[in-house]
Amino acid sequence: MHKKLFIPGPTEVRKEVLKEMARPMIGHRTQEFTDLFAALKPKLQRLLYTQNDVLISSSSGSGLMEAAVRNCVGKKVLSCVCGAFSAKWADIAANCGKEIEKLEVAWGEAIKPEMIEEKLSQGGFDAIHLTHCETTTGVLSPLAEIAEVVKKYPDVLFLVDTVSSLGGIKVETDRLGIDICLASSQKALGLPPGLSVASVSLRAYERAKTITGRGYYFDLLELKKSYDKNQTPYTPSISLFYALNRQLDYILEKEGLEKRFARHKKMGRLTRKWAQEKGFELFPEKGFESDTITCLTNSRTIDLKRAKEEQKKKRYQFDAGYRELNAKLEKEGKPSTFRIAHLGDIKTSDLRKLLKELEALI
Repeated sequence: MHKKLFIPGPTEVRKEVLKEMARPMIGHRTQEFTDLFAALKPKLQRLLYTQNDVLISSSSGSGLMEAAVRNCVGKKVLSCVCGAFSAKWADIAANCGKEIEKLEVAWGEAIKPEMIEEKLSQGGFDAIHLTHCETTTGVLSPLAEIAEVVKKYPDVLFLVDTVSSLGGIKVETDRLGIDICLASSQKALGLPPGLSVASVSLRAYERAKTITGRGYYFDLLELKKSYDKNQTPYTPSISLFYALNRQLDYILEKEGLEKRFARHKKMGRLTRKWAQEKGFELFPEKGFESDTITCLTNSRTIDLKRAKEEQKKKRYQFDAGYRELNAKLEKEGKPSTFRIAHLGDIKTSDLRKLLKELEALI
Protein backbone atom coordinates (compact mmCIF):
# COMPACT_ATOMS: atom_id res chain seq x y z
CA MET A 1 0.00 0.00 0.00
CA HIS A 2 1.25 3.44 -0.89
CA LYS A 3 2.56 5.63 1.91
CA LYS A 4 2.23 9.39 1.49
CA LEU A 5 5.77 10.75 1.41
CA PHE A 6 6.91 13.52 3.74
CA ILE A 7 10.57 12.73 3.08
CA PRO A 8 13.07 15.09 1.38
CA GLY A 9 12.87 13.14 -1.87
CA PRO A 10 11.52 11.43 -3.77
CA THR A 11 8.30 13.24 -3.05
CA GLU A 12 4.66 12.58 -3.83
CA VAL A 13 3.77 12.41 -7.54
CA ARG A 14 0.23 13.17 -8.70
CA LYS A 15 -1.71 10.42 -10.46
CA GLU A 16 -2.07 12.59 -13.57
CA VAL A 17 1.70 12.82 -13.83
CA LEU A 18 2.20 9.09 -13.36
CA LYS A 19 -0.41 8.45 -16.03
CA GLU A 20 1.47 10.75 -18.41
CA MET A 21 4.50 8.49 -18.10
CA ALA A 22 2.44 5.55 -19.41
CA ARG A 23 2.17 7.13 -22.87
CA PRO A 24 3.36 4.94 -25.78
CA MET A 25 7.04 5.39 -26.52
CA ILE A 26 8.22 7.60 -29.38
CA GLY A 27 11.55 7.99 -31.12
CA HIS A 28 13.72 10.75 -29.72
CA ARG A 29 14.71 11.87 -33.21
CA THR A 30 11.14 12.34 -34.37
CA GLN A 31 9.22 15.56 -34.91
CA GLU A 32 6.92 14.54 -32.06
CA PHE A 33 9.80 14.62 -29.57
CA THR A 34 11.17 17.85 -31.06
CA ASP A 35 7.77 19.48 -30.52
CA LEU A 36 7.67 18.21 -26.93
CA PHE A 37 11.14 19.61 -26.22
CA ALA A 38 10.22 22.95 -27.78
CA ALA A 39 7.11 23.18 -25.59
CA LEU A 40 9.18 22.71 -22.44
CA LYS A 41 11.59 25.59 -23.08
CA PRO A 42 9.40 28.63 -22.30
CA LYS A 43 7.76 26.84 -19.37
CA LEU A 44 11.11 26.13 -17.74
CA GLN A 45 12.20 29.71 -18.32
CA ARG A 46 9.11 30.91 -16.47
CA LEU A 47 9.79 28.52 -13.60
CA LEU A 48 13.36 29.77 -13.23
CA TYR A 49 12.57 33.44 -13.96
CA THR A 50 15.16 33.52 -16.73
CA GLN A 51 15.67 34.32 -20.39
CA ASN A 52 18.65 31.97 -20.48
CA ASP A 53 18.61 28.47 -21.93
CA VAL A 54 17.31 25.85 -19.51
CA LEU A 55 18.97 22.56 -20.35
CA ILE A 56 17.37 19.22 -19.44
CA SER A 57 19.45 16.21 -18.45
CA SER A 58 18.36 12.62 -17.94
CA SER A 59 20.38 12.44 -14.73
CA SER A 60 20.10 13.43 -11.12
CA GLY A 61 21.15 16.92 -10.06
CA SER A 62 24.59 15.53 -9.20
CA GLY A 63 25.25 15.20 -12.92
CA LEU A 64 24.65 18.89 -13.52
CA MET A 65 26.79 19.72 -10.49
CA GLU A 66 29.61 17.99 -12.34
CA ALA A 67 28.68 19.82 -15.54
CA ALA A 68 28.86 23.17 -13.77
CA VAL A 69 32.32 22.44 -12.39
CA ARG A 70 33.75 20.91 -15.57
CA ASN A 71 32.52 23.72 -17.79
CA CYS A 72 32.84 26.81 -15.58
CA VAL A 73 35.93 26.28 -13.46
CA GLY A 74 39.29 26.60 -15.14
CA LYS A 75 41.31 26.22 -11.99
CA LYS A 76 39.89 27.27 -8.63
CA VAL A 77 36.41 27.32 -7.12
CA LEU A 78 35.07 28.60 -3.80
CA SER A 79 33.08 25.71 -2.32
CA CYS A 80 30.44 26.78 0.20
CA VAL A 81 29.83 23.85 2.55
CA CYS A 82 27.12 23.67 5.21
CA GLY A 83 25.96 20.04 5.03
CA ALA A 84 26.29 16.74 3.19
CA PHE A 85 25.04 17.85 -0.22
CA SER A 86 27.06 21.05 -0.42
CA ALA A 87 30.06 18.95 0.69
CA LYS A 88 29.32 16.53 -2.14
CA TRP A 89 29.59 19.35 -4.67
CA ALA A 90 33.03 20.20 -3.26
CA ASP A 91 34.01 16.53 -3.60
CA ILE A 92 32.79 16.52 -7.21
CA ALA A 93 34.94 19.56 -7.97
CA ALA A 94 37.99 17.96 -6.39
CA ASN A 95 37.41 14.71 -8.28
CA CYS A 96 37.22 16.70 -11.51
CA GLY A 97 40.74 17.95 -10.81
CA LYS A 98 39.77 21.47 -9.77
CA GLU A 99 41.41 23.34 -6.94
CA ILE A 100 38.86 23.99 -4.23
CA GLU A 101 38.89 26.34 -1.28
CA LYS A 102 36.18 25.60 1.24
CA LEU A 103 34.06 28.13 3.03
CA GLU A 104 32.74 25.74 5.64
CA VAL A 105 30.37 26.28 8.54
CA ALA A 106 28.95 23.91 11.15
CA TRP A 107 25.97 21.84 10.00
CA GLY A 108 22.86 23.77 10.97
CA GLU A 109 24.45 27.14 10.21
CA ALA A 110 23.94 29.16 7.03
CA ILE A 111 26.47 30.60 4.61
CA LYS A 112 26.45 34.40 5.10
CA PRO A 113 27.20 37.18 2.59
CA GLU A 114 30.05 38.61 4.66
CA MET A 115 31.78 35.22 4.69
CA ILE A 116 31.72 35.14 0.91
CA GLU A 117 32.89 38.73 0.68
CA GLU A 118 35.91 37.89 2.81
CA LYS A 119 36.85 34.93 0.60
CA LEU A 120 36.20 36.46 -2.84
CA SER A 121 38.11 39.62 -1.92
CA GLN A 122 41.26 37.49 -1.78
CA GLY A 123 40.97 36.89 -5.54
CA GLY A 124 41.93 33.91 -7.66
CA PHE A 125 38.52 32.27 -7.99
CA ASP A 126 36.92 31.22 -11.30
CA ALA A 127 33.58 30.44 -9.70
CA ILE A 128 31.66 29.95 -6.49
CA HIS A 129 29.16 27.16 -5.85
CA LEU A 130 26.40 27.49 -3.28
CA THR A 131 23.65 25.17 -2.11
CA HIS A 132 20.52 27.28 -1.60
CA CYS A 133 18.64 24.80 0.61
CA GLU A 134 20.83 22.24 2.37
CA THR A 135 18.62 19.16 2.44
CA THR A 136 20.46 17.49 5.32
CA THR A 137 19.76 20.31 7.78
CA GLY A 138 16.84 22.31 6.37
CA VAL A 139 19.05 25.43 6.26
CA LEU A 140 18.23 28.07 3.66
CA SER A 141 21.17 30.35 2.92
CA PRO A 142 20.28 33.97 2.01
CA LEU A 143 20.57 33.72 -1.76
CA ALA A 144 19.57 37.30 -2.65
CA GLU A 145 22.06 38.86 -0.23
CA ILE A 146 24.83 36.52 -1.35
CA ALA A 147 24.08 37.33 -4.99
CA GLU A 148 24.72 41.03 -4.34
CA VAL A 149 28.19 40.17 -3.04
CA VAL A 150 29.03 37.90 -5.99
CA LYS A 151 28.00 40.64 -8.45
CA LYS A 152 30.96 42.69 -7.22
CA TYR A 153 33.25 40.11 -8.80
CA PRO A 154 32.30 39.93 -12.50
CA ASP A 155 34.94 37.33 -13.36
CA VAL A 156 33.54 34.87 -10.81
CA LEU A 157 30.73 32.66 -12.12
CA PHE A 158 27.84 32.01 -9.71
CA LEU A 159 26.75 28.36 -9.59
CA VAL A 160 23.71 27.52 -7.46
CA ASP A 161 22.14 24.23 -6.40
CA THR A 162 18.38 24.71 -5.93
CA VAL A 163 17.61 20.99 -5.84
CA SER A 164 15.36 21.17 -2.75
CA SER A 165 14.08 24.73 -3.24
CA LEU A 166 13.16 25.24 -6.91
CA GLY A 167 9.41 24.91 -7.36
CA GLY A 168 8.74 25.63 -3.70
CA ILE A 169 10.68 28.85 -3.10
CA LYS A 170 11.02 31.65 -5.64
CA VAL A 171 14.43 31.77 -7.32
CA GLU A 172 14.75 34.74 -9.70
CA THR A 173 17.71 33.50 -11.68
CA ASP A 174 18.34 36.49 -13.95
CA ARG A 175 17.76 39.16 -11.30
CA LEU A 176 20.20 37.38 -8.99
CA GLY A 177 22.82 37.02 -11.71
CA ILE A 178 23.06 33.23 -11.39
CA ASP A 179 25.16 31.69 -14.16
CA ILE A 180 24.08 28.09 -13.58
CA CYS A 181 20.97 27.36 -11.54
CA LEU A 182 20.35 23.62 -11.29
CA ALA A 183 17.65 21.43 -9.77
CA SER A 184 16.36 17.85 -9.77
CA SER A 185 12.92 16.52 -10.63
CA GLN A 186 12.17 14.52 -7.47
CA LYS A 187 11.77 17.24 -4.86
CA ALA A 188 9.72 20.46 -4.99
CA LEU A 189 8.91 19.91 -8.66
CA GLY A 190 6.82 16.88 -7.68
CA LEU A 191 8.16 14.46 -10.30
CA PRO A 192 9.80 11.03 -10.16
CA PRO A 193 13.61 10.94 -9.99
CA GLY A 194 15.63 10.89 -13.19
CA LEU A 195 15.62 14.41 -14.62
CA SER A 196 17.53 17.55 -13.79
CA VAL A 197 17.41 21.04 -15.26
CA ALA A 198 19.84 23.94 -15.34
CA SER A 199 19.65 27.47 -16.61
CA VAL A 200 22.90 28.45 -18.31
CA SER A 201 24.00 32.05 -18.85
CA LEU A 202 25.88 33.35 -21.86
CA ARG A 203 28.84 33.95 -19.54
CA ALA A 204 28.84 30.25 -18.64
CA TYR A 205 28.89 29.23 -22.30
CA GLU A 206 31.74 31.65 -22.99
CA ARG A 207 33.71 30.29 -20.05
CA ALA A 208 33.16 26.73 -21.30
CA LYS A 209 34.77 27.65 -24.63
CA THR A 210 38.01 28.41 -22.80
CA ILE A 211 38.15 25.15 -20.88
CA THR A 212 39.47 21.78 -22.01
CA GLY A 213 38.43 18.52 -20.38
CA ARG A 214 34.74 19.40 -20.25
CA GLY A 215 33.96 15.70 -20.44
CA TYR A 216 31.49 14.08 -22.81
CA TYR A 217 28.02 13.58 -21.39
CA PHE A 218 27.91 16.94 -19.59
CA ASP A 219 29.68 19.15 -22.13
CA LEU A 220 27.57 22.32 -22.08
CA LEU A 221 28.59 23.26 -25.60
CA GLU A 222 27.37 19.96 -27.01
CA LEU A 223 24.17 20.23 -24.98
CA LYS A 224 23.71 23.75 -26.36
CA LYS A 225 24.02 22.59 -29.98
CA SER A 226 21.22 20.08 -29.48
CA TYR A 227 19.14 22.46 -27.36
CA ASP A 228 19.02 24.96 -30.22
CA LYS A 229 17.53 22.19 -32.39
CA ASN A 230 15.00 21.19 -29.69
CA GLN A 231 16.90 17.98 -29.15
CA THR A 232 19.25 16.23 -26.74
CA PRO A 233 22.65 14.87 -27.81
CA TYR A 234 21.94 11.52 -26.15
CA THR A 235 18.85 9.34 -25.68
CA PRO A 236 16.64 11.10 -23.12
CA SER A 237 14.16 9.75 -20.59
CA ILE A 238 11.18 10.42 -22.85
CA SER A 239 8.56 9.31 -20.31
CA LEU A 240 9.89 11.85 -17.80
CA PHE A 241 9.82 14.58 -20.46
CA TYR A 242 6.10 13.92 -20.84
CA ALA A 243 5.69 14.04 -17.07
CA LEU A 244 7.65 17.30 -16.83
CA ASN A 245 5.49 18.92 -19.49
CA ARG A 246 2.29 17.93 -17.67
CA GLN A 247 3.60 19.05 -14.29
CA LEU A 248 4.80 22.41 -15.58
CA ASP A 249 1.33 23.10 -16.95
CA TYR A 250 -0.07 22.32 -13.50
CA ILE A 251 2.47 24.48 -11.66
CA LEU A 252 2.30 27.45 -14.01
CA GLU A 253 -1.35 27.50 -15.04
CA LYS A 254 -3.49 25.56 -12.58
CA GLU A 255 -1.83 26.36 -9.25
CA GLY A 256 0.27 29.37 -10.28
CA LEU A 257 3.80 30.10 -9.11
CA GLU A 258 2.95 32.73 -6.49
CA LYS A 259 0.26 30.52 -4.94
CA ARG A 260 2.66 27.59 -4.94
CA PHE A 261 5.31 29.61 -3.12
CA ALA A 262 2.70 30.85 -0.64
CA ARG A 263 1.56 27.28 0.05
CA HIS A 264 5.11 26.20 0.82
CA LYS A 265 5.61 29.20 3.09
CA LYS A 266 2.41 28.34 4.95
CA MET A 267 3.48 24.71 5.39
CA GLY A 268 6.90 25.77 6.63
CA ARG A 269 5.41 28.08 9.23
CA LEU A 270 2.86 25.48 10.29
CA THR A 271 5.53 22.82 10.84
CA ARG A 272 7.84 25.13 12.78
CA LYS A 273 4.97 26.36 14.96
CA TRP A 274 3.87 22.78 15.66
CA ALA A 275 7.42 21.74 16.53
CA GLN A 276 7.94 24.57 19.00
CA GLU A 277 4.56 24.00 20.63
CA LYS A 278 5.40 20.32 21.11
CA GLY A 279 8.79 21.02 22.64
CA PHE A 280 11.10 20.27 19.72
CA GLU A 281 13.94 22.60 18.85
CA LEU A 282 14.58 23.68 15.26
CA PHE A 283 17.98 22.46 14.07
CA PRO A 284 18.72 25.30 11.60
CA GLU A 285 20.16 28.57 12.78
CA LYS A 286 17.31 30.93 13.67
CA GLY A 287 16.11 32.95 10.69
CA PHE A 288 17.53 30.55 8.11
CA GLU A 289 14.86 27.84 8.09
CA SER A 290 13.63 26.46 4.77
CA ASP A 291 9.97 26.43 3.74
CA THR A 292 10.43 23.09 1.98
CA ILE A 293 12.12 20.95 4.66
CA THR A 294 12.01 21.27 8.44
CA CYS A 295 14.84 19.66 10.39
CA LEU A 296 14.08 19.18 14.09
CA THR A 297 16.21 18.26 17.07
CA ASN A 298 14.74 15.29 18.87
CA SER A 299 14.91 17.16 22.17
CA ARG A 300 12.05 15.07 23.56
CA THR A 301 14.00 11.88 22.79
CA ILE A 302 11.10 10.07 21.16
CA ASP A 303 11.85 6.66 19.64
CA LEU A 304 12.21 7.74 16.01
CA LYS A 305 12.54 4.19 14.69
CA ARG A 306 9.27 3.22 16.35
CA ALA A 307 7.64 6.46 15.22
CA LYS A 308 8.59 5.75 11.61
CA GLU A 309 7.17 2.24 11.77
CA GLU A 310 3.93 3.45 13.35
CA GLN A 311 3.56 6.13 10.70
CA LYS A 312 4.03 3.58 7.93
CA LYS A 313 1.06 1.67 9.34
CA LYS A 314 -0.92 4.90 8.97
CA ARG A 315 0.37 5.17 5.36
CA TYR A 316 2.61 8.16 6.07
CA GLN A 317 6.39 8.35 5.87
CA PHE A 318 8.63 11.00 7.40
CA ASP A 319 12.42 10.99 7.73
CA ALA A 320 14.25 10.01 10.92
CA GLY A 321 17.14 12.32 10.12
CA TYR A 322 20.22 12.26 7.94
CA ARG A 323 22.25 9.24 9.05
CA GLU A 324 25.70 10.88 8.97
CA LEU A 325 24.48 13.91 10.91
CA ASN A 326 22.73 11.83 13.56
CA ALA A 327 25.76 9.60 14.03
CA LYS A 328 27.90 12.67 14.62
CA LEU A 329 25.43 14.19 17.09
CA GLU A 330 25.04 10.93 19.02
CA LYS A 331 28.82 10.60 19.26
CA GLU A 332 28.91 14.08 20.80
CA GLY A 333 26.18 13.13 23.25
CA LYS A 334 23.62 15.40 21.61
CA PRO A 335 20.04 14.65 20.55
CA SER A 336 19.60 13.37 17.00
CA THR A 337 17.47 15.04 14.33
CA PHE A 338 14.48 14.15 12.21
CA ARG A 339 13.05 15.81 9.12
CA ILE A 340 9.56 16.60 7.91
CA ALA A 341 9.53 17.51 4.23
CA HIS A 342 6.62 19.64 3.00
CA LEU A 343 7.41 20.23 -0.61
CA GLY A 344 6.09 19.53 -4.07
CA ASP A 345 2.37 18.85 -4.29
CA ILE A 346 1.80 18.04 -0.61
CA LYS A 347 -1.18 20.04 0.64
CA THR A 348 -1.51 21.82 3.96
CA SER A 349 -4.36 19.46 4.87
CA ASP A 350 -2.06 16.47 4.27
CA LEU A 351 0.57 18.00 6.51
CA ARG A 352 -1.92 18.64 9.30
CA LYS A 353 -2.90 14.96 9.23
CA LEU A 354 0.72 13.85 9.53
CA LEU A 355 1.40 16.22 12.43
CA LYS A 356 -1.72 14.99 14.22
CA GLU A 357 -0.58 11.40 13.83
CA LEU A 358 2.88 12.29 15.14
CA GLU A 359 1.35 13.88 18.22
CA ALA A 360 -0.03 10.51 19.26
CA LEU A 361 3.51 9.14 19.43
CA ILE A 362 5.00 11.91 21.54
